[in-house]
Amino acid sequence: MSKGLGLKYFVLNPKSKKKEDKYASASRKAIISYANAIRFENRSLYNELKTWVDQELTKEQQLFY
Repeated sequence: MSKGLGLKYFVLNPKSKKKEDKYASASRKAIISYANAIRFENRSLYNELKTWVDQELTKEQQLFY
């Protein structure tokens, strides 16, 4: 980690701003990884996160393809 980067959290944004938005794609992957990690402890949150990511991916496909 760089010397000045002492973050406690960072924001993920799964919404694409352009075709094949690499940052949005990485955010969606991170959200799904987190959702999978907590799915047995909090099924409701898992479902909400998965739905959110699926919706954003669908929007990207409709807008840009």
